[in-house]
Amino acid sequence: MDINIDIILDDLKEGKSQRTKDSLDNLNTLLETEFNKDEHDYSIAHIGRLSKASGGISTVSIRNKSGNHYRLLIDAWATKANTTMKKPPSPQSRKYDVASDMELLQYLSDPAMRAVFGQIIAEKNKLKSENRILKQNIEVNIDMRPNKIAPINQNSQVVQVLPSLSGMLLDSDIEALQDAIKEEKINKLGWTVSKYGAIKDEVGRTLFKTGFVLAIKKVLAQV
Repeated sequence: MDINIDIILDDLKEGKSQRTKDSLDNLNTLLETEFNKDEHDYSIAHIGRLSKASGGISTVSIRNKSGNHYRLLIDAWATKANTTMKKPPSPQSRKYDVASDMELLQYLSDPAMRAVFGQIIAEKNKLKSENRILKQNIEVNIDMRPNKIAPINQNSQVVQVLPSLSGMLLDSDIEALQDAIKEEKINKLGWTVSKYGAIKDEVGRTLFKTGFVLAIKKVLAQV
């Protein structure tokens, strides 16, 4: 940014003691050196440390209420360098920065692929939000098929995750379940189905426990 530091410096020196003027000049020289570097760090801690090492004002002097003119000069140089007085992240930390989901989407040139992965990201964020809600409760009953969350009892702090099988089973899965309880196949094998949903062989031994057929029918009714 085009900022005339000389004008700002002269204004800051107006009415100050010679000692303060000298300190401002020394600080200005240091800040100009910082400006000419590839990496700009105009944080008070960093500038104060460099200044103290070169015989100038300390970090405390810059932070003090009476050091406002020093801070204004630092801020002017930071603005000129298109940055702030905040400590910049170290190169080491930036090296291991992980791009956000939306940043990663920009690498996909195909709009269709972006739409697909955008939907996946949205679903992931939804599940993370639901997970945070579940963690806030003392007891959690998870059906492993999260779709929507509904409280069982407002006073018990128990959360029930209601099941939804829509879209979870492949066509082959559905066909396999239908075939398992097909009446013609069961009769052909000589088996029978009790009124409580158990499957028994030709001598009455239980092959599949009570509720087996009923459970499969309930699953099929959901898909």
